[in-house]
Amino acid sequence: MQPSDDADPGLDGVLTWNLVRVARFAGYRMTLALADHGINPIHFGVLAFLAVYPEMTTSEIARAVLVRPQSMSPLLDGMEQRGLIRRTGARARGRRNPVQITDTGRQTLDAVWGVAQATSDLGDAGLTADESRQLNELLLKIVRATSDAPRPDASLYPASDGDA
Repeated sequence: MQPSDDADPGLDGVLTWNLVRVARFAGYRMTLALADHGINPIHFGVLAFLAVYPEMTTSEIARAVLVRPQSMSPLLDGMEQRGLIRRTGARARGRRNPVQITDTGRQTLDAVWGVAQATSDLGDAGLTADESRQLNELLLKIVRATSDAPRPDASLYPASDGDA
């Protein structure tokens, strides 16, 4: 789609659309890089958060990795079967069911950290190392400024629903 005149950048002038496009590119890039290690970006996020916060509920993890809470049980089931995480509470609806990273999960995270970090090099996408760092700083500025902001899909992520 071409803009109708030179003053109108058209779709390229829609910042949020460009963020969506770049997010898809970056997500695919990270997915490919982590696939050799048998995990995906969501698994990576779960392990990374659990390495920092030793015990989180399913709902807390869902909010942290931006996944619908309903999608977390199957994802965590698979990670638990692989020995990457463990659940420490009784599994019952409405009951707190804390999740912890295991030694295997920590070893996996250690093994893929450099792989994930390498996907930050956007030289092949036209950015210098300084531009990549600057982009990351700008993205983090948005993340930090909006971390407590309500989301349009807030009903999917209740603030204190225990553990589903």
